[in-house]
Amino acid sequence: MCGRFYVEIDNDELQEIFKEVQRNTSGTEQLSFSMSSIEIFPTNIVPIRISEKEYKPMKWGFTGFGGKPIINARSETALMKPTFKQPMQTGRCLIPASGYYEWQRNEKFKQKYSFSLPDKKTMYMAGCYRLEESNPFPCFVVLTHDASDGIKHIHDRMPVIIPENNIYDWLHTGADPMQYAVDEVISCIA
Repeated sequence: MCGRFYVEIDNDELQEIFKEVQRNTSGTEQLSFSMSSIEIFPTNIVPIRISEKEYKPMKWGFTGFGGKPIINARSETALMKPTFKQPMQTGRCLIPASGYYEWQRNEKFKQKYSFSLPDKKTMYMAGCYRLEESNPFPCFVVLTHDASDGIKHIHDRMPVIIPENNIYDWLHTGADPMQYAVDEVISCIA
């Protein structure tokens, strides 16, 4: 599961993405993010990639029953679930980030771990989005799958990560996100 992700302040590509989306938003349509903060939380409004060159501000989380946000979708079943089927067919997107966090639970406390790509490259997590009447912004979820062998001892799920050379294919063709995903390029810091 991906419950938080982050943006490195010194990542020039991510800084430019956030600045461009901020310049193109107006009035109350402001991003929840500023380049002085790093951690992105559910319900924050952040730039989401919807085509090769287009980013839109979106809110993290579909509105679930009782108002609780649904922030992730299992890639293995997303096309079968009514909540995700249409967004998976017509609203695939990518969530740009420096990395994501997971917590390993034990009897006494939770240990926080940071996961990123080698060489601090921008990570593109697979997602899908939909419009909701109650929200001024489209809402997105992060797709997850079984964790790779190297991190299963920390958490059993991880985001689906799409490499740059598969961005077009993920956004425009095929329904299986795992067909375009990377699996073993994650580095971990406790």
